[in-house]
Amino acid sequence: MSDKQKTPSSTKKSAGQHLREEREMRGWSQQYVAEQLGADRYYLSRWENGKMLPSPYYREKLCALFGKNARELGLLSQETPLEMDTLEPESIALGSSDDPAIPPPPDESRALIGRQTLLSLLKSRLCSNTPSMVLALYGLPGVGKTALAIALAHDTEMRAYFHDGILWAGAGKNPDVIGILRRWSTLLGISATEASRLTTREAWAQAVRTSIGSGRILLIMDDIWTLEAFASLKVGGNSCVYLVTTRFPQLAWHTAANNAFLVSELDTSHSITLLERLAPLAIQQEPAAAAEIARLVGGLPLALLLTGNFLRVQTYNGQQRRIRQAIERLRSVEMRLHLQEPQAFAERSPSMTDTPAISLHTLIAISDQQVEQEAREALYTLSVFPAKPNTFSEAAALAVCQRPAEVLDTLCDAGLLESYAPDRYALHQTIADYASLQRRDAASVERFANFMAEYVNLSEKDYQRLEQESSNIQAALRLASEHNHPGALIAAGNAFAYFLFIRGSYTEAVDLLEHVCQAATAMQNQQSLATALYQLGDITINMGEYARAYDYLQRGLTLTSELDAPALRSCFLRVLGICASSQGDYAQAESHLQEALALARQGKDDELMSLVLRSMGGIANDQGKFAQAEEYLQEGLVLARRVGKPDHTCALLINLGQIALTRAHYAQAEKIIKEGLDLAIQIGFRAGMCLFQQHLGIAAMEQGKYALAREPFEQSLALARRLENREYQVSTLANLGLLFLKQSDYIQAEAYLAEGLRIARILGNPWALAGTLNEWGKLCLEQGKVADAAAAFIEMYQLSAQNSQECEALALYGQARVAHIQGDMQKAHQLGQASLVLLQGMEHYQVPEIEQWLATVVPM
Repeated sequence: MSDKQKTPSSTKKSAGQHLREEREMRGWSQQYVAEQLGADRYYLSRWENGKMLPSPYYREKLCALFGKNARELGLLSQETPLEMDTLEPESIALGSSDDPAIPPPPDESRALIGRQTLLSLLKSRLCSNTPSMVLALYGLPGVGKTALAIALAHDTEMRAYFHDGILWAGAGKNPDVIGILRRWSTLLGISATEASRLTTREAWAQAVRTSIGSGRILLIMDDIWTLEAFASLKVGGNSCVYLVTTRFPQLAWHTAANNAFLVSELDTSHSITLLERLAPLAIQQEPAAAAEIARLVGGLPLALLLTGNFLRVQTYNGQQRRIRQAIERLRSVEMRLHLQEPQAFAERSPSMTDTPAISLHTLIAISDQQVEQEAREALYTLSVFPAKPNTFSEAAALAVCQRPAEVLDTLCDAGLLESYAPDRYALHQTIADYASLQRRDAASVERFANFMAEYVNLSEKDYQRLEQESSNIQAALRLASEHNHPGALIAAGNAFAYFLFIRGSYTEAVDLLEHVCQAATAMQNQQSLATALYQLGDITINMGEYARAYDYLQRGLTLTSELDAPALRSCFLRVLGICASSQGDYAQAESHLQEALALARQGKDDELMSLVLRSMGGIANDQGKFAQAEEYLQEGLVLARRVGKPDHTCALLINLGQIALTRAHYAQAEKIIKEGLDLAIQIGFRAGMCLFQQHLGIAAMEQGKYALAREPFEQSLALARRLENREYQVSTLANLGLLFLKQSDYIQAEAYLAEGLRIARILGNPWALAGTLNEWGKLCLEQGKVADAAAAFIEMYQLSAQNSQECEALALYGQARVAHIQGDMQKAHQLGQASLVLLQGMEHYQVPEIEQWLATVVPM
């Protein structure tokens, strides 16, 4: 009979055709059947097409669903068709929920925060169809490597891609490799009979590999400690992918090469979000506490979880006192490290299966105990360095720990020490805290202090080198003070305090110098004591604390008489001159400065002469004696450049730029400002940057370029606030007020000027107050508040007369405008003329404006 004559009943059905007919007879879709089985629709399609036979596990499920045996469904036959001999080996279809070893996903309060970008990247790599790819996650204990792996194991897209299943192995320090392989074999359908014949690790591995065949499976190996453990569990076929988590960077890079990913700690924002989720009431009542706790634990997720849960427990009765006490307790290193939380058996780390509760101390100790005693002791001594984001050099580390460089490699390999740019290392906050509690080598503090003291003295003029090690130097000097090592404190304290002053860190500089004074007094080192008092006087003047500065300077000046130190005496006299001028006593200021200059010239000290000349130029400028000021400053500039003092050069250029602006020499001013600002940025001279930005704003404003003026003024104000320099704040606020006044924005102008007046009155600097009163008086005139304007200009005149010709002249001009509005033309002309005469002698930029105004005033 030909093929055309065959009847349907006589046609030999292919494997799977019976299954399809049974499904269609019931009106079921492939999707419906797949859902009932807990399998992917993809497998049902292949079974029905005869390309794959279901495993015994799914065969049993199919029979139960259809109510027929395997032969009736066409899943078994008396004789196997020839074409079935060439069918692909069966793939498994576990589904991630089928491996009971996969830990459950976290509840909402513990859901991953701040990891979405990394999760997306990991999913992309894992699903890239790269044969036998290995991807490794490494990082600190408690950073969340396992949490990421769990999230991936439960991810819907991952489960769809790895349709043949996801297998989990909790390895740990001493993994039961055969136990893991035995459990996997059961999940893969290996019969008990076959399993009974497997007696070696190699046999189990081969059996699992054979069962997997060409299946696309993700094998997750959590907490791998050795390369041997990884190799023993790498049992998949070419379609499988491996995800490894480990605390050891070297192991991660060995197993995964360029697919090794560092899991970093959370940033401050995400740390606060996690704390808010864990302890919402505590964070609402004490919002500043979240940022502090995030810093104290270095953004480590486990530490945040433990502290957050601790805070939540303390808030159950809503008592704010109890919350504050809890936060105070968390400031203790020992408290934070020993906070613990019970662990459900299914959620325990493979390295802590015998530990019912987890704490930071326990978790870190596991890694610590893994390395040899020499490396552990080195780690403990390294805790003298401040934690991340600070880094420290290899030379500093070796000087402190007194061990060979290979020990640092050991600590890095163990994940206890982090390697940064070449020659730089860092400790995470929790590792540093743990190590500090173990530190017993008292001499390590002295070695640290001495190394940093020598570094400061070698780098005294290299501000970039000092900036790089700033945190380490401050920590070393603080420890030197706390542990009674006055030698290192005296050796480096004065030099580093000057660097802090240049950087605008006034409070830190004063605190350091106070400790230097104590150490120098204890050691009867009068020279170091006098130097510290001189710097304290100079810095506190910049902070606007004139009475405090005067006390420091008088104490130091007395010491110079005992020391027979003319150069140091000149320094004190210079700063006393600045102190006197800041309070409006220009006669006393000039007397001090003339004596200071004579002593500097006598000693032929170019650096000191440039300092004194700068101060003399600044005070002459304040008094409106511009020609004399420029003469002093130009001489000082030559000397500063000769001795190579960029900070002195900057300060001199500031004063020269101000004089050029006052004289309306804008091209010259802009040239000076550009040179000075570039230099200030180069050396990190924040006070200089603040004033040069202010000068840029003035230059633009006085040329009518209002849009260009606002940004530099705002940058100047931000720097002044950061420096906590009230004098700079007053001058910038006054200029911002004037800028908005020129644009007729009286609301903004009033806001800036009112703040400036408030600060100026607290400051007690008559020159700063007079300048702000001038702008306030102008605003009042524009607003028609004539009485208020008159009061401002009268107060300004009283502050300025006999002290600052510029302020005196501008106060007279203001009073002249008031008289004009009040109709007293005679008085207006008289006061305006007096103002003009004073300003003409200075070549002041406002001369044309006053001349023009006077032409409109006709005396009666």
